[in-house]
Amino acid sequence: MNYREVELYAPKDLGTTGTEIIDIDIADPLSVIELIWQTTVVTVSDMLAPHPACISKIELVDGSNVLWSLSGEEAQALAFYTFGKMPLDEISVVVGDYMRSCLPIYFGRRLFDPELAFDPKKFTNPQLRITWDEDAANTSVVANELTVRGWAFDQKSISPRGFLMAKEIKSYTPAANGYEYTDMPTDHPYRLLMLQSEATDKNPFEVLAQVKLSEEHDKKIPLDMTGYEIFRKIVQPLGRFAQTVRLNETAADAMALHLTPTYNQDCQVAYDADVIAANDDFTQPTFAGCIVTIAATVGLVPYRAHVSGFAPHFCIGIPFGDLSDLNDWYDVTKLGHLRLTQQGASAVGTTPAGRICLQQLRNY
Repeated sequence: MNYREVELYAPKDLGTTGTEIIDIDIADPLSVIELIWQTTVVTVSDMLAPHPACISKIELVDGSNVLWSLSGEEAQALAFYTFGKMPLDEISVVVGDYMRSCLPIYFGRRLFDPELAFDPKKFTNPQLRITWDEDAANTSVVANELTVRGWAFDQKSISPRGFLMAKEIKSYTPAANGYEYTDMPTDHPYRLLMLQSEATDKNPFEVLAQVKLSEEHDKKIPLDMTGYEIFRKIVQPLGRFAQTVRLNETAADAMALHLTPTYNQDCQVAYDADVIAANDDFTQPTFAGCIVTIAATVGLVPYRAHVSGFAPHFCIGIPFGDLSDLNDWYDVTKLGHLRLTQQGASAVGTTPAGRICLQQLRNY
C-alpha cells in the first residue's frame, strides 16, 4: 500500500479539564492528523456552546516552535474553507447517546498531497498539545473520549517541500464602529486568511463591517471589502452546509442548540408521526448567532433537527489566489509592512469576540 492509517493516540477518557501532550513518534510523512472528540450525554439540557468548543486549543509544536495552533471550532472552519466540506459532526441530546466531532489538521491541499505533508524527521521532538474542557458544550458530561489518527505515506516515497501551517495570531473584542489594527506576519506566504467574528445574537457579517489589507502603509491595498461583500463574493459560492441533531424532547420542553452554521440558517424539525394530533403546535425554530431554539410544543415529540446555513463557527475564509497552485498564493515575504484593519459594525451584539487566523505555506 502507498498509504496507511495510523493510530497516534488510542481512545482515552481524559478527565474533566487539562492539557494532554502526545508525542508524534512516527517517521513517515503525514498527510492529515484527525482528532476525534466524543462526549456522552447524561441529561437532556440546553447546549452551552458548539461541541468542538470543548477543545479550546490544538497545538503542534517542536519544543518552543509552534507549527500549528487553532481551537477546535477554528480547525473545523478552516477545514471547510480549505476543502469546501465540513468535517464530521454527530450531535445528539438523547440521554445515553454521544456527541462526536472530527477536528482535522490538514497539511496539504488535498489528502495525500505529495508536495505538502508533515515530515516528522524534519523536527527534533514534534508533539501535539490538546487543551480540553469536557463540560464546555454540555454541563452534564461525565465521560469523554479522545482519539488521534492520521493518514501516512507508506510505500510511496515522497519529498515534500513543506506543509500548510495554521495559527490563530490574534484575539480581540470588537467595538461598535471601532477599528482594530493588526500588523500581520510576513514570514511565510499566505494561502487563507480566516476571520472569526462572534456574538451571541448576531451573525458574523453583522459584527464585521469592513476588512482592509494594506501593504507598505497604503501604498497598495489588495483587499478592501465589507463583511457582506465577502459573503456574496467568497463565502456564498461555497454553498450551504448541513448538520443533523438527534433530539429527545417532550411536549413541555424547549431546547437551545449551539450549532455550526451561523448565517442564513434554516431548520427543519422532524416529529414522531405516531403522536401528532390535529391540535398540535408546530412552532417554528428561532435563531440567534449559532443558537437554534426548538420551541416548546403541544402534544409533539420532535426527534430530529436538520439545520443548514453558512459561515461555520462565525468564521469567514478569504483565499489568496488559486488554492491548488502553490505558486499563486500571496507571497508576503518581500514586504516590509502589512496591516489588517477591521471595523466593527454599528452594533456588534452581545459578548462579541474577534479572532484572526492564518493558513500559510511553510517550506522545509
